[in-house]
Amino acid sequence: AWRELSTDDFNQKREPQAGYKFLGLIAFEDPARPEVAAAIKYCYQHAIKVLMITGDHPETACAIAKDVGLGGTAPKVAVAEADPDKFTKVFLTENPDFLRNLDVVARCNPLQKLEIVKALRQAGELVAVTGDGVNDVPALKAADIAIAMGERGTRSAKEVSAIVLADDNFQTIVNAIIEGRQLFFN
Repeated sequence: AWRELSTDDFNQKREPQAGYKFLGLIAFEDPARPEVAAAIKYCYQHAIKVLMITGDHPETACAIAKDVGLGGTAPKVAVAEADPDKFTKVFLTENPDFLRNLDVVARCNPLQKLEIVKALRQAGELVAVTGDGVNDVPALKAADIAIAMGERGTRSAKEVSAIVLADDNFQTIVNAIIEGRQLFFN
């Protein structure tokens, strides 16, 4: 679709919701792996909080969350771009339960991802971050455990991470947790 932006739209970085001229249709699909739902279920059953932080559109992020069972049938989604004041160091420090009550943070920029990781750590959480892009590097560096994607991850994401997943699979992380817990128990 095509639409001319006004200077006001451009300066305020607003995403126009209407007034487009149809040019064509392209469909993309990047579904979650089938085993992710079971991995998310294990996390819920074992008190591991999963928070999806993405730059994606809120509707896209919500659909993915639903597909994998994150947040059940009604994931709680916050839009960082629409409410940037809630993703500042001050707000997150003063409201530690804000992030604990979310399943998804959509339209999140790298600085906001970093502030989220810092706030969770400051609240006493052990934070593992997965990432594949340059935009994830600050959050990866700030995490207790940084996990980069080995197949599609950028060099910079891999370089700052302690763990690089050869298969880019969330289930691999959960399998490592299961094995680690068994070793600790033994």
